[in-house]
Amino acid sequence: MRDTEGRATVGTERPAKAAEGSTPHVLVVGATRVLRPSVRALVARGTAVTAVARDGRALAKLAAECGPLVRALAADAGAPGFARALRDAGGRGGFTGALVYTPALPVPRAKDLLGGTRVLILPSAWAAPDAAGPSGASAWTPDDLPAETAGSRRLVLGWHAAAGASRWHTPEEISAAALALLDAPARTDAVLGAVRPWSARPA
Repeated sequence: MRDTEGRATVGTERPAKAAEGSTPHVLVVGATRVLRPSVRALVARGTAVTAVARDGRALAKLAAECGPLVRALAADAGAPGFARALRDAGGRGGFTGALVYTPALPVPRAKDLLGGTRVLILPSAWAAPDAAGPSGASAWTPDDLPAETAGSRRLVLGWHAAAGASRWHTPEEISAAALALLDAPARTDAVLGAVRPWSARPA
């Protein structure tokens, strides 16, 4: 399905579900690394997945592991023809949801190509303090994100904080948090872990 501007559309309610009798179809951009576990989880519940990444070999391996519900789309978001490839991958029914790791598909491009419900996975750099934003020690929420991210469900990746140590989150933890937002009945945002104090982030 396309919207009036020709974007590959995704559903607007309960995005991981489809109409009765049809198979839900979720787009996963950045599927071979931090969102790899999400592909496996979606397939386990009977969801078709279009998995997008630059590494064709890693995608082929993922598709072989997960079976026929996974369609591999090896592509660079900045390459000519990507928009058409994405539209073709969505088919007549479009996508019922999208998980987008924004280093793989930058926010402006994601919003240009995908209408409807999408989860933007934003690295911790989006919460970095600057002269115009909150200080490194102050509280921070997704409300402090720039307006360019508005209209999407936003997952900001912080870090796992523990006494005397901190670490980045695993692909399993990131995928679980992203799927929770995808399945939420209404648009919502989340921060995975801590983003303050900024000086405590892992090396």
